[in-house]
Amino acid sequence: MTESAEPLVCPVCGTPPVPGARFCHNCGAVLDVAGLSEATAERRIVTVLFGDLSDFTAWAEDLDPERVGVVTDRVLAALSRATVDMGGRVDKLTGDGIMAVFGAPTAHEDDAERAVRAAARMQTDVRRLMEEESGGGRRMGLRVGLNTGEVLAGVQAHLTYTVVGDTVNTASRLSDAAGVGAVFAGRETALATM
Repeated sequence: MTESAEPLVCPVCGTPPVPGARFCHNCGAVLDVAGLSEATAERRIVTVLFGDLSDFTAWAEDLDPERVGVVTDRVLAALSRATVDMGGRVDKLTGDGIMAVFGAPTAHEDDAERAVRAAARMQTDVRRLMEEESGGGRRMGLRVGLNTGEVLAGVQAHLTYTVVGDTVNTASRLSDAAGVGAVFAGRETALATM
């Protein structure tokens, strides 16, 4: 008996793949990294979203680690759903945040607007979740940065599909500068959504 080269489900979201697909049609995850090479990297115009929970460390200090895990999972699941529902792709989850990409590997005419809508939904979802979770002495909030521009998109180090470039770095810096509950967008993102 030989093994099929096709994965039974997406390793990220569990969705059965379309036969022959290189990326999951639901979340955009790479399905067969062995079949891809750096030669498939390409320049793309994308909108990158960074969402970061503020006061996460202080919030989690006095809580049981299992409780922290449950709440964090709920928050990250909400951020991921907002991304996927708006046609974006979760590039990576950090311990207390998300990096999402709109425009790679699948591009839409309105990727910047989709990213803005996802950011607004993320803020609403996190506020709702924080109302339900009392946590430690402080409440967490979400900071979001968005930036639109050119990146190099493709598989890095034979591991995973991602995007790299100054657009990504700027989106991260915008997230760091955003106030709790705010969304900071770069100039190109703002212009693309007017």
